[in-house]
Amino acid sequence: MKPTKIYQTLEYRNNNKEIEEHGPYFCTLRDERGRIKTGAKTPWLGEGYYFWDTRVEDARWWGETIYSNKGYVVCGTSYDAHTPLLYDLLGDLKAFDDFVEMARMVKEFNNCASVSFALVLKYLKEHTDFNYKAIRILAVPSSFKSTNIRFPKRGIYLAQIGKVQICFFKKNLFKGSFKVTEEHPRNGNLTI
Repeated sequence: MKPTKIYQTLEYRNNNKEIEEHGPYFCTLRDERGRIKTGAKTPWLGEGYYFWDTRVEDARWWGETIYSNKGYVVCGTSYDAHTPLLYDLLGDLKAFDDFVEMARMVKEFNNCASVSFALVLKYLKEHTDFNYKAIRILAVPSSFKSTNIRFPKRGIYLAQIGKVQICFFKKNLFKGSFKVTEEHPRNGNLTI
């Protein structure tokens, strides 16, 4: 077992007690009637509970990026990073290679040049023996950064591990309580 801290970023609404009683919060494109929610974006890892792995600064970055006008809160809990129910595309190279191969097959089947992550994941869930309860990924921008740690061969450096995200499909992998750890309100939403 490896207890690991994780962080969820939410819009600031001055409702910490409610957040701690009802969180974490599920990310979905559709409302309870099946209609697309106003202003919603497609959850890129599929529907689930989205968290930033280990680094609270990644949760802050998301808050500043998405909730810059409204403010945000950072909430924390933990999970077991060694659970066999985690589909780990960062720490399990076989899982990574299998996912890339599945993407190739989906592209070939659909006769297209590229395919979305969510589509490949959906295919895995619906057409294979996919019994995982969460997925862990490292998404990188096209301008991938390295560290300043070099290897003897010229031009080879240790890769910089950027923002690691986890999407939990169910709540059953969380360990410990869900707590608001930071508040970052904006001046316009403070009450007197």
